[in-house]
Amino acid sequence: MLTLVVDLASGQTVIAPDAKSFSLSTNGQDASGFSLSGFNSTTTLLASIGLPTAPTGTTFYITTTTGLTVASGFSLTGNKTRLVFTGTQANINNALASLKINTGLANGVVQLSVSATVNPSGYFYNPTNGHFYRPMSSGTSYTNARATALNTTFKGQQGYLVTITSADEDAFIFSNVPQSNIWFALTDEVTEGRWVIDAGPEKGTVIKTSNGQFTGNIVGQYNNWAPGEPNNYGFGEHYAVTKWNGSQWNDLPNNFSNPYVIEYGTWTNPDDQTFTDFYSNSTSHTVGEVFRVQLQLNTTTGFDKTKFLTKMFVEQNGQYVATTSTPYRPFSLLGRLDVTSELDVQKINNNTQYKPHKIEFQNWTQTELTTLFDQIVTVSDVYLAFKELANVGLLGNQTGLEFQNGIQFLNADVDGNGVFNSNDTYRLLQHLTGEQSLIDGTITLGSIMKILPKQDYDNVTKLNWNTFYNQTRSNYQPIQISTEVLNQTLNYNIFWKGDVNMSHSVLQTNQPPSVLDGQNSINEPQAFIISELEDGKAIFYIELTSDKNDITGAQFKLNYDSTRLIFKGIESSNDQNIKTFGVDRNSYVNVGSLVYQGNSTLGNKVTYKVTFIPKTDITNLLGLISIDNTDAVNKEGKQLRINIK
Repeated sequence: MLTLVVDLASGQTVIAPDAKSFSLSTNGQDASGFSLSGFNSTTTLLASIGLPTAPTGTTFYITTTTGLTVASGFSLTGNKTRLVFTGTQANINNALASLKINTGLANGVVQLSVSATVNPSGYFYNPTNGHFYRPMSSGTSYTNARATALNTTFKGQQGYLVTITSADEDAFIFSNVPQSNIWFALTDEVTEGRWVIDAGPEKGTVIKTSNGQFTGNIVGQYNNWAPGEPNNYGFGEHYAVTKWNGSQWNDLPNNFSNPYVIEYGTWTNPDDQTFTDFYSNSTSHTVGEVFRVQLQLNTTTGFDKTKFLTKMFVEQNGQYVATTSTPYRPFSLLGRLDVTSELDVQKINNNTQYKPHKIEFQNWTQTELTTLFDQIVTVSDVYLAFKELANVGLLGNQTGLEFQNGIQFLNADVDGNGVFNSNDTYRLLQHLTGEQSLIDGTITLGSIMKILPKQDYDNVTKLNWNTFYNQTRSNYQPIQISTEVLNQTLNYNIFWKGDVNMSHSVLQTNQPPSVLDGQNSINEPQAFIISELEDGKAIFYIELTSDKNDITGAQFKLNYDSTRLIFKGIESSNDQNIKTFGVDRNSYVNVGSLVYQGNSTLGNKVTYKVTFIPKTDITNLLGLISIDNTDAVNKEGKQLRINIK
């Protein structure tokens, strides 16, 4: 079974296999299961395979190399710990299907990582740390190289003069960069002999406190000086180069004109990379008899999974208590967290099973939760709920025409009584218009978030949904740890109260993407913003125009400068079947309208007049408002993207 698909929004993905345990001292063990999906079939891709962490003696190799071109410094044959190559999606997938693992005498965890992107010319990718490197062959001074690097960006990341923090990274640069005497970010320009990393995430780290090849080297920091270096020859050598007289370091003065390398990436694990248009995934296998438990938290692509912080609790005498004093820990960007060290591994029932555990999530701030909930419950959700109800009647147990799966019923049943009916739809409408929140009292993560094991989640249908536990929660229990599986991944899906259209909830396995709708008609709706000062008031007009879209609901998140403006109210052309709303959240207003009865639409044009009272005298409205997170829905219940002009 394949467990995780990354980046659902773009369709371009790296799929990873389930974790497994490899035998010790065995070559050629099957490590297949990785594959790329969604890339153009004729596009040349840059792909990598790497072992960011692995026990001593662990290597990999591929047996199918047809159509691949190896990157500089690598070879397609032989055993290795990292490999970078180019090819089409089909050729790369054939290679990944032939992936084999060799193990040595040491047991432990081996992380196997695969990445892919459209091939960028002139850049080198290191699969060990997940960074890109750009060699600059033209010579320049150290200080100019340092400044120039900071003014560059690549795939959404700011560049910096390359840092060298390990023998692996040093060897990577030596193998891939053809130039010699390469500036890298290390200097003693402030205090002679005190060598400090001068850029990147490690900036300010001292690695050496006195000159000489081995004197003053700080334990745990990587140094690779040539014999007799650094020596401050001529009393002006304050800047470091690598690949000097081979593969080692030397100190040189700033007036030397040397090539340099720009580095992109601030993380140490490829799983944590945040490059744009770059896709990666990994699996943490084990080698030998190693007990390991990992949590896998699945959300939609838009969520920053590191926002979810959790810790483990164990059942003792009918109550759950924290297993350790460890604070709440974040999931990785891929939604993973190793909890092995937090488990109570004392067995019960004649040593046949582990005690029940639970995971508990730390709460978020009110501002974060309110903003998130406003993004989750929008006009599309409310309209779709009313449309589904009209098709299934008021009993709520029939199989409807609008909802595609049982998760939508679970999300739409906002009162949690196991029946989807008019009470739920009107509560959704009241929440949207600001009349009454779906949450009684203070909003918490546990009051809007739902969580189910992935296997249970995939088994929810339109016929059995009301047999599943339908309460929001800040924890999941009980977690049963298997006594038979050494390397375990506990897979959980996150979904949300009121998320009727599944815009923020995980798709079930094999669920067609059409459940998210999101397809625009040829003539997408457009919105124009006009502002004016009138009688001492700041007035903003949002004019929505639509041609042949049959829009039944629209919503705008209108951000405003709360230090200078006070929200006064909203006006709009209206009729008895259209509800217009303007819900103030102190820093933004949810503005919009919704058709909730009959078969009418908002028409080809609707104008919202939003009025603010200035806190001080204002002569210019520029920069006081902005719009994001728009939402629209048509008569078919399809989400539409509004083009802001």
